[in-house]
Amino acid sequence: MIRFIVRRLIVTAPLVLIVVSLTWGLIRLAPGSFYTSEKQLPPAIEKNIREKYGLNRPWYVQYGKMLANTARGDFGQSLKYTNQSVNAILWEALPVSATLGFLAYLLALVVGLTSGILAATRQNSRLDYASMATAMLGISLPNFVLGPLLVLVFSLTWFWLPPARWNGFSINLILPVLTLSALYMAYIARLTRSGMLEVLRSNYIRTARAKGLSERSVLVRHALRGGLLPVVSYSGPALAFLLTGTVVVERIFALPGIGNYFINANLNRDEPLIIGIVAFISIAVLVFNLLVDVAYGFVDPRVRY
Repeated sequence: MIRFIVRRLIVTAPLVLIVVSLTWGLIRLAPGSFYTSEKQLPPAIEKNIREKYGLNRPWYVQYGKMLANTARGDFGQSLKYTNQSVNAILWEALPVSATLGFLAYLLALVVGLTSGILAATRQNSRLDYASMATAMLGISLPNFVLGPLLVLVFSLTWFWLPPARWNGFSINLILPVLTLSALYMAYIARLTRSGMLEVLRSNYIRTARAKGLSERSVLVRHALRGGLLPVVSYSGPALAFLLTGTVVVERIFALPGIGNYFINANLNRDEPLIIGIVAFISIAVLVFNLLVDVAYGFVDPRVRY
């Protein structure tokens, strides 16, 4: 197990550098720059700006500096947020995205697992059809439609909940959490149902029932661990994206999270901030995938490293 984890961690650094390199190249291929506006700058001012930020140096020098900063974990100063480092912006925005993502996934996990297990144990019943129909609706309805719809109903029509604004762990998070969790709730429900159905048809489940075990014991002690393997696989990348920023939801509800900063960074061509966020998300995805692989060994006794 330890050797497996060490090997995966060694591979993580080159992968992050490859992702960051591709991001840097795409930024440089895009037309314009962070100081471009409708009004053309005088040549002398443009020259001073390029000298200040090192844009007048050869591309390989700029690329090498970017890689060195990324390897040290120091992404430099933001080009648009005056006197703010990219690291400080990330640490400021991370609690917002992490709080929203954790609550959304917790809700999705509770509702998705419950509905998926009930649908599997009552296959082809009305409950099964209703659960899967609701799950398909959650998958088909995008966040940018569901969010404004919830605001329209609960904020602007019934006046039950505030429409937006970050105010810490408060009632303001209810609508963003509901909007964000809908898609993940639907996927978890469908994955749980399919995984449980496959396990419930297995030979060892028939053996457990033949021994006279109660249906609850068969379900909890034998079927649940194997049936949840698809959900465990899905949880790695899902948690990474949820905890590191959700672009659409944060934009709709005006939350100062990583996703919102990422949109502003792209609109402003803020290269250090873009690279910092991309590197941070890449590391999070790789680490959560590693945790999922390790969790497999505990959930499924057939898996060995």
